[in-house]
Amino acid sequence: MIKKHSVAILSVLLAAMFAISLLSSCATPGGTDSKTDEVSGAAGSSADITTASLYDDEGYLLDDLPADLKFGDTLSILRWEDVEHPEFDVEEQTGDLILDQLFSRNQTVESRLGLTIEWHAIKGNGDNRSNWNNHLINKAKSGDADYDVLASYSLSIAMNASSGLLTDMLDTSTCPYLNFSQPWWSDLLVEQATILGKLYFASGDISRNALEMMYVCFVNNELLSKFNLENPQKYVETGDWTYDKFIEMCQGVYEGAGTKDADADTFGYMCSGIHNDPWFYGSGATICEKDENGYIVASESMFSERVVDTLDKMIGLFGSQYGIYTDSVKHQKAFRDNRILFCTDRCRCSHKVFAENADCKYVVVPCPKYNKDQDRFYTVMGNPFTLYAIAANCEDKAKASAFVECMASEGYRKVTPAVFELSLKTKYVDDPTSGEMYDIIRESLTYDLGRIFSNDLIGQGDFRSAISVASNSWMTRKVGIEKRLNTLTKNLMQSFESLG
Repeated sequence: MIKKHSVAILSVLLAAMFAISLLSSCATPGGTDSKTDEVSGAAGSSADITTASLYDDEGYLLDDLPADLKFGDTLSILRWEDVEHPEFDVEEQTGDLILDQLFSRNQTVESRLGLTIEWHAIKGNGDNRSNWNNHLINKAKSGDADYDVLASYSLSIAMNASSGLLTDMLDTSTCPYLNFSQPWWSDLLVEQATILGKLYFASGDISRNALEMMYVCFVNNELLSKFNLENPQKYVETGDWTYDKFIEMCQGVYEGAGTKDADADTFGYMCSGIHNDPWFYGSGATICEKDENGYIVASESMFSERVVDTLDKMIGLFGSQYGIYTDSVKHQKAFRDNRILFCTDRCRCSHKVFAENADCKYVVVPCPKYNKDQDRFYTVMGNPFTLYAIAANCEDKAKASAFVECMASEGYRKVTPAVFELSLKTKYVDDPTSGEMYDIIRESLTYDLGRIFSNDLIGQGDFRSAISVASNSWMTRKVGIEKRLNTLTKNLMQSFESLG
């Protein structure tokens, strides 16, 4: 499906905020069409007028919600209280770039749809998935229809789907206002998450955290210069930014007493636990895939030769003097303090950690690809992003569908430029090429139903564990893992079949 995109001219922000004015591209995964698309017909023709009406004054594509759509009542939304970065209710404008745009989005949605948003919150993050799911199960059993829309941690919403608590968002008879062909929705997620012809959750520009949680590779400028290394952005452009090139650049980067002290020494690379996930997904592997009938099944790529070779490479790097595996997260502060060359982590580290040290200068590249023959990069997203859904017992699903579509549409025009263009690509990295790298990173997103539904399946720890124990027994574990995964995917699909 080809989506239309636009070149967005960002308006002058309040001087008290950032005194900044930019002309920037607001691309979304899948293409870079601009608002100056050629339209047949002479200037002033009906074709020009029609094309112009598709965009707002700043060049952003408009949604197709009816202008006179007014509900005149309230909409109740349950959100996760322990969200990583604010993206929901904001009480007032404070001069904060992103929070003010969230406030403006909410005000605009309420005004456009003639409704009042009622926000409710309970804990629902990775440690509180069962709390979130049980709360909704109990509400459903009691017959309470307290919530219209649900917005939570990705794995928590996935649990709701398999528990039968969510509405099919593709059903136009009940959800007439959702339009998943629009650029504010992740078309890849829609494609992957459509199960037996039904879609129970979605994300994209509606979630600020979907941008913050993209995995990237930060490259320390001080160490590039100190060890006389080439900027790897060059290798991205030539197609040579691979696992082998990454390891080659790490070799020779070490300073210390030879004891490999993670709290004091300088390394080429340091990593731990979940932050090794980019190496699994970067090879093109996934835990699950869909078969020709649309059923979730174990992916053959999980035990491919690429994954075995990837484990050999990473275990070798961590076993050398130039790399170190840590049981707890130490790489973020080590990079902040200019003690590691490479840091693979969520892009939110740029403002959450690295901004603490003004002397921490870096460039951004995608996490490497397996080899040069691989035709693309793969960007995995950290789990703490928000999936949005409509409750199965929502009494007015049409209203809920209009709200979700409007939130995504306004997020595309207001929140994404603030987060992606003005913050990640501009404020926190003084390098235009890194801005281009961020576009590549976003265009390379991948989703794995084995990851999203990991609570119902085998979790996400097998690859991480193989690295942490520094023993590549991947193929000897294959039979046991596949047996568990095959059983659990069948159970999961039976749950979805029972929903009708």
